[in-house]
Amino acid sequence: MKPLKIVGIVLASLLVIVGLSVGGFKVMKQAEHDEMVRIVESEEVKKIIEDDLKEMDQFYLTNKGKIKSYQIDDKSINHSPMGGIKLKIYINNDEELYVFFTINKDKKSGKLVNDGGGNSAKFEKMITERKSE
Repeated sequence: MKPLKIVGIVLASLLVIVGLSVGGFKVMKQAEHDEMVRIVESEEVKKIIEDDLKEMDQFYLTNKGKIKSYQIDDKSINHSPMGGIKLKIYINNDEELYVFFTINKDKKSGKLVNDGGGNSAKFEKMITERKSE
């Protein structure tokens, strides 16, 4: 075989290996993301979110409450560097009214729990006004 042909075969083989590696990595990342979305959309996480909202507004999801609705921002679902799943929910279809959650598995019970988060300033103001009324 000519040296040029051997170099071509080696380069083509390397390209195939790199392509398969990158493709496999992307498939694994997508599978991981799909699993996080499945968890976030579960009844267990829905209960965590709604329990947290109820602590902020006892009349949430009713005509009396300030929180009329919420939606999970699917684009915000990602893996937390400290473990768990981070996500954001929008309140009342307003992207300036949001709450962050970090969902994690409790080490003792194995159940999913709210492991931290935060609120937007606009949401915090809305909820604070409600409590002072």
